[in-house]
Amino acid sequence: MNNMILNKDMEKILSVITEMSRESNYYKLLEDILEKGMDISHSDGGTLYLLRDDRLEFFFMITKSMNIKKGGVNEKIDLPPVDIASSSVAALCARLKKVINVSDVYSDLEYNWSGPKKYDELTGYHTKSVLVLPLFDKEKNVLGVMQLINAQDQNEIIPFSKDIEGTLSSLSTISGVLLDNVNLYDNVKSLLDSFVHSMVKAIESRTPYNASHTMNVAKYASEFVDYLNNHENDHISANDKEELVMAALFHDVGKMIIKEDILNKATRFASLLPKMILRYHLILDELEIKYLRKEISEEEYIEETKLINATIDFVSRLNDSQSLTDEDLLFIEKIKEKEYNIRYGVYRLLTSEEYECAIIQKGTLTKDERNEIERHVVYTNEILSELKFGKKYSHVLDIASRHHEFLDGSGYPNHLKGDNLSKYVRIITICDIYDSLMAKDRPYKKPMPNDKALFILNEMADMGKLDKDLVNKFSHYRGGLD
Repeated sequence: MNNMILNKDMEKILSVITEMSRESNYYKLLEDILEKGMDISHSDGGTLYLLRDDRLEFFFMITKSMNIKKGGVNEKIDLPPVDIASSSVAALCARLKKVINVSDVYSDLEYNWSGPKKYDELTGYHTKSVLVLPLFDKEKNVLGVMQLINAQDQNEIIPFSKDIEGTLSSLSTISGVLLDNVNLYDNVKSLLDSFVHSMVKAIESRTPYNASHTMNVAKYASEFVDYLNNHENDHISANDKEELVMAALFHDVGKMIIKEDILNKATRFASLLPKMILRYHLILDELEIKYLRKEISEEEYIEETKLINATIDFVSRLNDSQSLTDEDLLFIEKIKEKEYNIRYGVYRLLTSEEYECAIIQKGTLTKDERNEIERHVVYTNEILSELKFGKKYSHVLDIASRHHEFLDGSGYPNHLKGDNLSKYVRIITICDIYDSLMAKDRPYKKPMPNDKALFILNEMADMGKLDKDLVNKFSHYRGGLD
């Protein structure tokens, strides 16, 4: 082979090195490596195997003359992996760490070519020349195998020359370094994924309520991105989707810091109620003693006893109520200052803490408790600020910690407005609200049907709180609009 061709081949190899420094999607680059190997050797076919647990898994396959292209980043090849202990040529190449170059498989007696021959029989293809190269990491561990088939010269099948073998050995060395990076990336990614899901499990194990909320929000976000990509020109990249889903999984991590008695507060008075009832009965007993001792009149005894029994009935009913009537408020005002001086001290019908619980207009949380719950977003920001996400996940912090902000500035904690809330923040906010409305495991509300939840989202969009265009598309994604 002349120097001009060799120089062109080396230029192609150098282009692979250049791409390695730019391409963040290593799997896509692996596709390029096989294609460049085929280009350099003028091969008609090629297969790239990755070594996993002593088996060579098919990663990418090309046969130009048959217009076949399988596997790679977006498709799994439905072929059984090759056991590295088998007698196949790819396994032998990996096991012995040697290059195998055969000019005609049908006349070769040294290696087992049953696999290619069976393929030829099934497809009508004719395999002749084959070059198989191991891919090494820096420690000379085999990471995979590149197999090239039928080198061509003006449509004639020719053997792979020694010059091409040497050139492609250089390419396979570069590929091995890349595969080593892929394995490292996989391990780090696997560790990160495990950490994220462990955190989700820890969050959700702290409360019997909204136990599947985090996973639901991540699911809706992922599916909605897929919907947008299938229906919109503004394509969301795989990395942006991955970043959004990770933010969804992290969005409630701040709840790890919230006290469980607030996080799990299912009723208005919660653990206070038994103490209140006990106190009321104690007051009743003391009133009876005072009456028997003639320290109070019968009229006073009857009146006070009636009030306390009414209070017991009232707080017992109110404890499970999610709203207040005008009559409720009047009764609360009637008893809030009421107190009894008995031998144990001065006992009030409502302490200041109990009063705050009694006047809750909606839900089960007092103003202070709700403020603490809302601080979970601040805690999320503080926790995630300690993690080094790197460039790939650089927006996770902002997305996760802004999911309660609204476009009109009425959200929390920082009252950010439209331009400060990215498309991905807007998406996760919609998904978060939707799942909260639909949730079946909240103690303070009944689950909503899909159409009603979507109606509320659209109302919030009309009010300027949510992105109207995204809410409309989300409604179509959830099947709520024609």
